[in-house]
Amino acid sequence: MRFKILVLWFVVFVNSAEAAPQLWQAFTTTSMKHGTLEHVQLGTGTNLKVTLEKNMKTGSLETGIIPVNADTAIASWNALTPENTYLEVEIRAQVGTRWTQYYKIARWNNDGEKYSFAKESDTDGRISTDTLKLKQTTRGLQLRISFYSSLAGVSPTLTGLAVVSSLASQHFTADSMISNRQAWGLELPVPVHSQMIYPGGGEVWCSPTSVTMMLGYWGTKLGLNLADPVPTAAKSMWDTVYDGSGNWAFNMAYASSKGLKAYVHRLSGFAQAEGYISKGIPLALSIAWGVNELEGAHIAKSGGHLVVLRGFTKTGDVIVNDPAAKTDAGVRTVYKRSELEQAWIGHSGGVVYVIEGQ
Repeated sequence: MRFKILVLWFVVFVNSAEAAPQLWQAFTTTSMKHGTLEHVQLGTGTNLKVTLEKNMKTGSLETGIIPVNADTAIASWNALTPENTYLEVEIRAQVGTRWTQYYKIARWNNDGEKYSFAKESDTDGRISTDTLKLKQTTRGLQLRISFYSSLAGVSPTLTGLAVVSSLASQHFTADSMISNRQAWGLELPVPVHSQMIYPGGGEVWCSPTSVTMMLGYWGTKLGLNLADPVPTAAKSMWDTVYDGSGNWAFNMAYASSKGLKAYVHRLSGFAQAEGYISKGIPLALSIAWGVNELEGAHIAKSGGHLVVLRGFTKTGDVIVNDPAAKTDAGVRTVYKRSELEQAWIGHSGGVVYVIEGQ
């Protein structure tokens, strides 16, 4: 569970492309044509595959400049890290005519210790667990991925990068997009799991439980065994510095280790989210609410919670898998559209987990 101070916001509506979150993705070989590679090599196929050069134990990849209009950014990475290897992820921003320092975001290893960096800050900005927060607007970002191995010939493999950038002043602003209603009445068969059935930690496992449900959906759809037990998932994405399993980027890095494309995004409302449901893609929503603000909620209030969007009723209300239910049988829940949109946009600025079958 991702805890944040609960502040009551009122969602307002605008129609501004300039204010919309921007998603940059690099999941193909050609997406790295402007990148700088040092002692790492690109695979020859269409899908992105970056590894250390033969007999090298360290190397790095720096992306080209990513054009943005933002003061906030969340990076995601997809990777496989065999034993004795890990990746380090960094981000920097263009401020006026100069660049900030590279801020460390994470050290990532699929099966070993992994952590964010708690003290990455200076006069330009800071890292808040998984999010870059700048003190002024930037027009350009760069990511740098460093590769490490203690054994020559054994390499981590980077298979994807993404970064969603946005203006913090617009995080609690819902887009004025009108629903086309094509997803109304659609519901995806996402399996149900309650986080509350696990003693000794389950009450804060909303994030790994939500990801487990999404992996279960894709596993059935693709005919694969993708979903681990929830306690295993929680351990596999545990951030030892954050001291929890709610690091957004870590959840997506874990999901990607199952061979899927996974990244953090921001959406501007349910009209936009409906497009994913129409394509057969469930989403995890980062929400929060106070007492009497979310009718039918399984707990009275929450400062940070994840639920899985699985569909919409015929009248446009929202069908989710809410892992806060006491039992699996109660997980499927219908919430009023306006109340859940307020809990989602008004809390996290529309943060979602996106997992796509390859």
